[in-house]
Amino acid sequence: MKKIVQELTRQLYKSSDGEFLYELEHSYELSPKLSEQILLTAKECLLRDNTLKEGQIEVSVIGIEERSGKVLEQLEKIKVVLTIDDGQTDIEAMKSYGRIGLRRIKIQRITDEAIEQEGVLSQEDIGKYLSCTKRTVQRDIRAIKNSGIEVITRGVLHNIGRGQTHKVKIIGMYLDGKTYSEIRLALRHSIGSIKRYLESFIKVLMYHKRKIYRRKEISVVTGLSEGLVAQYQDLIRASRKDPIRRSNLSYLEERNSYKGTLKKRECGYCSNRPEVMTGGN
Repeated sequence: MKKIVQELTRQLYKSSDGEFLYELEHSYELSPKLSEQILLTAKECLLRDNTLKEGQIEVSVIGIEERSGKVLEQLEKIKVVLTIDDGQTDIEAMKSYGRIGLRRIKIQRITDEAIEQEGVLSQEDIGKYLSCTKRTVQRDIRAIKNSGIEVITRGVLHNIGRGQTHKVKIIGMYLDGKTYSEIRLALRHSIGSIKRYLESFIKVLMYHKRKIYRRKEISVVTGLSEGLVAQYQDLIRASRKDPIRRSNLSYLEERNSYKGTLKKRECGYCSNRPEVMTGGN
């Protein structure tokens, strides 16, 4: 596995991500870890146009509203963008969880991306895009479901609905008081990914605090898909009914309401919580 990680790292440094990391580390004398975090934040905040990024592909998939019973040729197809290689994030996943763990993270990622863009992947689609067999995909999906996350594919969509995606699951665990490390151990996602999901959620939360609820408007400004905005809005509404989650929502709102340095708040539900790093602070 060490050899695979080394190969992936070499490939990274031949990409635009690697060029950016090189400049941060050598021109600005930043540490590799800090450089990686700046890269992730820059990609999240700046790359919001419709141009395909490195590691992404655009494919045609079945529309999410299409039900079985029609021949394939008669089903509505739509274009979606899938992230097959997420650069540094995937390398960190490979180091932490190995080849199989990384593939399972990719399955969650591309199925969620398709749903957010109003499409749905079949198990055959997943196998094709990740270069593995349908049987391997089925085995991985069973393992992911055992962790409490639904993987929505065409075969199960209209039986169980859209379900709870891994992003919503991660944010829900954070609102329950779990630390980054606890979420990482439970769901096998990198801490960098967890922070990115939390930052995206906070953007939607702060719009709610300002009583702005229109999904399209939030989507345009934040760069998040309308589907993901809708999931986060549902999570916010449901979480306000739970005292622990409501307290942590208030903590996030307070923590992100002002620019500059805020004193760390201690509360019964979220003491010793990791600091939340967002673009607003």
